[in-house]
Amino acid sequence: MHTLKFSTGNAKLGKRLIFSLPAGYTCPNAGHCKTFADRTTGKVQDLPQSAHATGLEYRCFAAMAEARSKNCRDARWFNWDALKEILYSEDTKDPVGAIADTISYGIWQYNKNQLVYDLCRIHESGDFWSELYFQAWLEVARQHPNIKFYAYTKQLSYWLNAQSDIPSNMFLTASVGGNLDPLLARYAHIFKRIAHVVYTEDQATDMGLDIDHDDSHCFGNKPFALLVHNIQRAGSDASKALAARKRQGSWTGYSK
Repeated sequence: MHTLKFSTGNAKLGKRLIFSLPAGYTCPNAGHCKTFADRTTGKVQDLPQSAHATGLEYRCFAAMAEARSKNCRDARWFNWDALKEILYSEDTKDPVGAIADTISYGIWQYNKNQLVYDLCRIHESGDFWSELYFQAWLEVARQHPNIKFYAYTKQLSYWLNAQSDIPSNMFLTASVGGNLDPLLARYAHIFKRIAHVVYTEDQATDMGLDIDHDDSHCFGNKPFALLVHNIQRAGSDASKALAARKRQGSWTGYSK
């Protein structure tokens, strides 16, 4: 069995398990943020903006981490290659169960004899690239009732299809800026946790949104804002907003 690669926190988040996949490649419904880092070189490619996405244009934060670090790219690609091998193998009779067991085995490596990590962020980078893969994570949550699992996602159709089967320890946040954004208003009674990326604190205030810096709002029941950060495309509105915040001495990113 493959031992998937998790990290255990980053500059933004405290103690928790974090599972990631390659940015962009595993985000079929990403819109404004769809960015790729080449697997070999790390060179960044931004896709044209989606006509269906709403919200502001910005470059994917996670892709920039891959651009800077080969180790980061290698770990995320290892995870995706392993999952695809399971899903598409002719020998896999129960792909949901097989993927869930593989993920659970990875979690067990960190919580062998006691509950060391009771939080797990699904996809610091990436998204639910397959509905069977999404269903596998729901099964993982059922297998680990003492762990809170959470994810930002633009795969809103998977969420809708499974709304009655989502375990109570699985928390999903709709991420604005994807091809399925029109579903947000149509199913507002379901999509209550919604993350909006903003350029400034004032924008968040004007929208009546709190700004999240530690993912704590992912366990609430209302929309919130995330401040754009990391390296943005030169000349873009996001890049200009970051430069202005830096001149003002305002927050511009996370660091250890």
